[in-house]
Amino acid sequence: MLTEDQIHQFRVFGFVVLQQAFNAGEIEALGRHADEIWTAELGHAPNAEEHVSIAPFLELRPDTLPLIEDDRFYTPMVQLLGRDMIWMGSEGVQGTMTRRPYHHWHADRPGPLELGYLRIKIMMYLDPMRKDAGAFRVIPGSHRSPLHEELTPFQQRHGLEDPAFFGHRGSEVPCHAVETDPGDAVIFNQSLYHAVYGKAGRRRYIALKYASRPTTDAHLASIMQYSPDALKPHERVLESESPRLRAMTEGVCELRARAEAR
Repeated sequence: MLTEDQIHQFRVFGFVVLQQAFNAGEIEALGRHADEIWTAELGHAPNAEEHVSIAPFLELRPDTLPLIEDDRFYTPMVQLLGRDMIWMGSEGVQGTMTRRPYHHWHADRPGPLELGYLRIKIMMYLDPMRKDAGAFRVIPGSHRSPLHEELTPFQQRHGLEDPAFFGHRGSEVPCHAVETDPGDAVIFNQSLYHAVYGKAGRRRYIALKYASRPTTDAHLASIMQYSPDALKPHERVLESESPRLRAMTEGVCELRARAEAR
């Protein structure tokens, strides 16, 4: 459960860290399950320099599915999103895509129209992350107006090879580096500007995504633009007997039909 201070931090800064939410034994088991999923996808055990990204991820195995509704995640999500929240899917990533050591500044859900619809991502890194070696960097408060709009040039440039961000290299932009150890979890608003620099080698993470239940056509349009598969829950979630999982997917297929009919 989040404290009032943690809830306030999330609302003001756009992120909060759950330190050592999981113990070493739990992380070891989760890492083993994750490696088995990546191995099944590749047909061989991934090496340190190999990149593999799978979504959905936790939904693929009965022994990883419970993480979606684990109290350590479910309760904070209810606090931030409401009990009628929806599940948006998971992903599991190992390695560094295209071998580039950076992921320049961007927001997953950019633009002023996105700020009124709360979507949250939880990152669990299975390896230690430090500022100059792949740690998650954020610009606190950039999920709120007017700072969010003032950073629009960052969004426009983040796909370039070596962009300048207000005259700075990406790694020099003023920010907060969220250094983590296995067992920590980073909860962040998906409209928050973030980046990573110094990615290399065996870099593994699992991401879980949740959202407020969409109530407007604009919300549905946003989902269909950025993550249309989120409205097609995995069959293992849909068929679960868990009241929590059933609640998070209740009515979602109808929402997709409504969105596609627009």
